[in-house]
Amino acid sequence: MSQYLTLEDTDYIPAGVALSLPLIIRASAIIDGRCKRQIGITTYSERIPLTNQRGHLSYYPIKEITEVKSKAAYGITGDNFFGAPGFVEADLSFLDVDKEIGSVMCGSSPFGAPYAELEVTYTSGWDPIPDKVKVACGLLIAQLSSSSNSNVKMRKDVDSTIEYFGNDMITPEIADLLTEYRHRSFR
Repeated sequence: MSQYLTLEDTDYIPAGVALSLPLIIRASAIIDGRCKRQIGITTYSERIPLTNQRGHLSYYPIKEITEVKSKAAYGITGDNFFGAPGFVEADLSFLDVDKEIGSVMCGSSPFGAPYAELEVTYTSGWDPIPDKVKVACGLLIAQLSSSSNSNVKMRKDVDSTIEYFGNDMITPEIADLLTEYRHRSFR
């Protein structure tokens, strides 16, 4: 469960808004949903197909690669007969990783065959949490705590019906703050 602010981070909250842990958790969950990832350091494990010994990890920036398993495209005779049947533990030194964008380039297997696929376990995210994310979290907390939401189109008190203009609480200002932290797949 993400928490992008603490109760002491009052600098990111508009004046007059009471900060509470449930509001921080709700606003952080909205940010995770918008960005389609957690902003803080998180461990991921994924299989990536390789083309010309190149691939791309889904979540970046990469902090550390902890484990790599590889699968050769074919064995020493040109088929899978002498190749490993599945993924085998690989040495991390055969990888060249661009940590900023998650690009992976690797060498060949011990038998000289190219790799077809990698299974990579790695950590990704930002530490400390960037100020733009904290500001976005503060703006969301202000929206969640106010009873007059600018996204409300119609409210009926008799049967407790609320109709919204849009389906989320992300204003253009908040969307702009979170743009560089959204998950973008290269596949």
